[in-house]
Amino acid sequence: MRNTMTDQHVVGHDDYEIVGENNLYDFEDEMMEELYSERSIENYSSSDEDDSNSSSSSNPESEESEDASNADPYNEGDADYGYHEVDDDQLFEVPDFGAQTPKKSLRMIILVLSTLLALLTANLVHQLLQLSNATRSNGPLSLNGDDEIGQNIGTNSHTDIDREVDENDPYDIGGNVSSNNLHDYGEYQMPQYPTRIYTHTSLSSKNYRAGGILSDEMLHRFEEDGVIVIRNLISPKLLDRLDIASQMIIDGQDEGNTKKKRGKQFHLVKNGAIFLGVPPPKACISRDENKGDTCDAKIGTDDDDDNTILSSFRDLAMYSKIPRVAASLLRLDELRMGGEEYLQHNRRRRQKKNSERTKGEQFDGGGVNVDDSINLRICRDIFLTKDDDDYACGWHVDDTGFWPSIASDPGVNAWVALDDMPAPWAGADSEVAMSDFTARPSSQEEQDMPVATFALSFGSHRMSWRHQAYQVTGSTHTLPPEGYRSAADLIERRSGSGTCNIQTSAPDLYEKLEKNKVVYDLRKGDVIFHDRWVFHRTLTMNEYEKMARKNSAEEHDKDKEKMQQASHNSKIFRRYSIRYAPGTAVVPPGWGVELSVLHDKDNANRTLDDIVDRSGPWYPKVWPHVLKRKPLQNLGTPGEDESEEEIKGITELVHNKMPKAEELQKKRKKEIQQLLSQRGGR
Repeated sequence: MRNTMTDQHVVGHDDYEIVGENNLYDFEDEMMEELYSERSIENYSSSDEDDSNSSSSSNPESEESEDASNADPYNEGDADYGYHEVDDDQLFEVPDFGAQTPKKSLRMIILVLSTLLALLTANLVHQLLQLSNATRSNGPLSLNGDDEIGQNIGTNSHTDIDREVDENDPYDIGGNVSSNNLHDYGEYQMPQYPTRIYTHTSLSSKNYRAGGILSDEMLHRFEEDGVIVIRNLISPKLLDRLDIASQMIIDGQDEGNTKKKRGKQFHLVKNGAIFLGVPPPKACISRDENKGDTCDAKIGTDDDDDNTILSSFRDLAMYSKIPRVAASLLRLDELRMGGEEYLQHNRRRRQKKNSERTKGEQFDGGGVNVDDSINLRICRDIFLTKDDDDYACGWHVDDTGFWPSIASDPGVNAWVALDDMPAPWAGADSEVAMSDFTARPSSQEEQDMPVATFALSFGSHRMSWRHQAYQVTGSTHTLPPEGYRSAADLIERRSGSGTCNIQTSAPDLYEKLEKNKVVYDLRKGDVIFHDRWVFHRTLTMNEYEKMARKNSAEEHDKDKEKMQQASHNSKIFRRYSIRYAPGTAVVPPGWGVELSVLHDKDNANRTLDDIVDRSGPWYPKVWPHVLKRKPLQNLGTPGEDESEEEIKGITELVHNKMPKAEELQKKRKKEIQQLLSQRGGR
C-alpha cells in the first residue's frame, strides 16, 4: 500500500517546501503560471489596474494577485482551435490579382484579412469561455491536479450565514458557521501522494490565509482529505519548554507508581493542560485605613519557574500560529470578513490604511463589514503519552468526553508531535523499497525502536458509509436530542458497541477505514490538522513493528525479543491534542461529565460563548484577537481589551471553580465504570 509510505523529495513552493514525491505537477504548474502570465498580459493589458479588490488578476505574479494555482486556466478539454478538415475539391480559388484593378485587389485583400480576423476573434472568445467554465466548475484546484482528488467536486458555500437548519441532516448547522460535511460528493479517491508535509518558512502573496501560512491549495487539500500536516509552526524555544513541561507531568504521574498497569489506552492522559502553571490568586493579608487593602501573593505560591514552564501548553494552544491555521481551515476568516475576496494581501489597501492612520484619519476598512461575533475557542485540550501497551482505541471519531459539542458543530483538531515518530519506512505493504527514498538521518537505535504513533483514514469525514460507522461506535451523532437523563440511561440507550470496537463490531467498515490509512513521518513539533469527523486511531508499537518488517517469519521471530526489549526500555511517545471549535458550538444537553456543566447545570445546551460570558473562561478564545500581553502578566493596566478581561478569570476558574467540578466529575465517572462492570463492559 503506497499510502503507508512517506514521501521525501523536497519541492519548493513559495513559503512552503512540500515534502513529497511528486515533482511533476509542481513543475507543470510553474509552466502554466508563466504561460498564464504571458497570455494575461497580451489579452488583458487594457484592464483597470486600480481594481485591487478583484478576486482574480491579469498578472498572477504581482503582489496584489490571487494564488495563480487556484485554477488551471488552460484546461480547455476539446476546445475548438479553429482547425477544420478541408475537402480537396473545395480549395480556395486564389484571386488573380494581376488581372484586376488595384482597387479590386485591395478590396479582396481587405475581405480576406477581415475573414481571418473574424475567425481569430471567434477562436479567442471560445477559449475565454472555456477558461471561464473551467474556473467556475473546478473551484480551487490543488497543485497536483484534480485527477487525484476525484471528479465532479463542487465548492462549498461558506458565506451562507443565515440559512435555516435542516433537522434531518446532522451536518447542516445553519447559524453563522457552515460545515465542510454538508453533502456527499461520491466515493472519495485517495491522492496519489498522501503523506506530503508542508514546511512553513515565510509570508507570500499566495499564502494569504492565516497570516500568510495557508494557500487556497492547502485549504482545498484539507477539505478533500480532511488532513494537512505543517512543519516549523512552533519555535524551537517553545518546543524545548514543552519538552521539560511534559516530562514534569510524566514524572508527577509516575511518582509512587511502582507497578505498571497493563491494558490502558494511554500511559497518561492530562485534560486541560492549558490551565497548568496558573499561579494562585493574591490574598489580602492586611488592611490600612489610609491605603486600603494590601494584597500580596501567598507565601510559597508566587509565580516560579515551574509555573512558567508548565504554561508552555497555554502558550502553544493560544499564542502560537496554530489557532490562526485552525480558524482558516474552518473558513472562519471568510465569515468574519464577509467573503474570501477580503482576505487577500492588497498593497494599496494596506498603504491607504497606514496613510490614514499616520494622518490621524479613521480607516473605513475598505468597505469590509467585520463580524466580530465570529471567533474560535479551545473546546478541549489533552496531553497524552503512549507506551508499549498493545491496547489502543480502534478507528473512531472523538465522542463528547473528548469533544464536548453537538454533532452539527464543525471543528479542527491540532495534533502536535512532541517526539520524533518516524514512519515505518519499509512497511510490509510498501511498493517501493527503502533504498528508493532519501530518508532523513536516523540512529541505529531509532531504526530498531518501534514507535507508537498516529494513523488517519483519509476522506473518512465524507464517505457515504460514515453514518454507519457513527452508529456502530456510538458517536456524538447518535445522542438523543434531549441528552441522557442519568448514567444508567447513557449505558442503556447509547448505540453501538463502544467507541473503540469497530474492528470486531463492523469488520467491513474497519477494512474500509484501513484502506485509506495514512501514517506520517513525523518530527518533533510537526502539527497534524484534521477535521473533527476524520476517523483516526493510535498505531501501537507492536503494529508499527509488523509494518516496519518485510523479512520472513523466521527473521521476524528472531528479532522479536530484541524489539520487545527495546520497546520496554524505550521512552514513551508524547503528543498534545488541541480541539478548536467556533464560539457558536453548543455543549451537549443532558447528563454528562463536562466540567462547565458540573459547575453550573444550566450551561448544558449553551454555546461556548454563552458559557464563558456567564461562568468564566472554560473555553478560552484564541482567535481573532491576539492579546498584547500574555495572560496573568501585568493585568489591570491601561489598554487591556475584552480578551484580557476574559483571561483574568482563569485564576478564579483554576483555583476555585475547577477543583469542585473535578470532584463531581470523578464521582460520575466512577458511577459509569461501576455500571459498565455490572454489564460486562462495553
